[in-house]
Amino acid sequence: MRLYWAAAAAVLPESLGLPASPAKIDTVMKFRNTPPGRRIESGVELRILPVGDSITVGFGSEIGGDGNGYRRQLRDDLSENKVVFAGTETAGTMDDGYFAAWNGKTIQFIANHIGPSLDQRPNVALVAAGTNDMNPNHAVSTEGNDPAQAADRLGKLIDRIVGKCPDATVLVAMIIDTCDQSQEPQTLQFQKLIPGIVQKRRDAGHHVLAVDFTTFVPKHGNEILRDCIHPTNRGYKIMGDYWYDFMTQIPRGWIRAPVGKDPSRPALSDPGLNGGIDNNVPPPDFGQSPINSRPDGSYRDIRD
Repeated sequence: MRLYWAAAAAVLPESLGLPASPAKIDTVMKFRNTPPGRRIESGVELRILPVGDSITVGFGSEIGGDGNGYRRQLRDDLSENKVVFAGTETAGTMDDGYFAAWNGKTIQFIANHIGPSLDQRPNVALVAAGTNDMNPNHAVSTEGNDPAQAADRLGKLIDRIVGKCPDATVLVAMIIDTCDQSQEPQTLQFQKLIPGIVQKRRDAGHHVLAVDFTTFVPKHGNEILRDCIHPTNRGYKIMGDYWYDFMTQIPRGWIRAPVGKDPSRPALSDPGLNGGIDNNVPPPDFGQSPINSRPDGSYRDIRD
């Protein structure tokens, strides 16, 4: 009888649509190539806040593309849910291509400026930050490029998000690789630290998961990157598929209806808004990297 009740207790939360026990949920989610169109949490509205740097902005995707980065592909994949993008910044041609991301900026800058976006109460936050923190040029990595210190700053950014949006689910990217050899060692170290940072927040009862983007470049090759840092237009679409796939893996019961009304923001036709394909988002300042790209897409080492 005791064994029967133990087994029943183990399956009862899932049968009632409740979140599973934290012990049964992996801290790191792996890409599964889920087909588009899967309904998330019975079709609940997804008020998504993309958080990060120029990769989240979609830098370079306006070159022969629509400037939307990964956001359009993600929205298209989530066709069975209503999707509203939260955030105070915008770029690209989408009607609501908003985010909380800034070109060439570090985790600390993001944490210092994310507040107004969190006031919009997203129920999902997609965090991909730390690429600029790993840059060997300290004019870019303004707090230094030590991976452990950057991971600590990332943890504090997560704390800020869950502090203002305790009902939100936060997915934290183990950031994509780089083919810039001066930045790669720090990037690899930083990637490995992220699961531990996330687990600490999981242990505190927050809905936070790490998502593994470390396969993004190895699976598709360096040609998926425009300049050793930013994805190509095809790369951004694949990145949207990655985020979608990870969202389909969020445990049942974690995503709840967003708090309050959807954010009210200017139309993209408003001349005072930094949006549309001809936006004024400045390019990231990466300093003098030893790797530069040629117009034909190949790379050269400026030290040669």
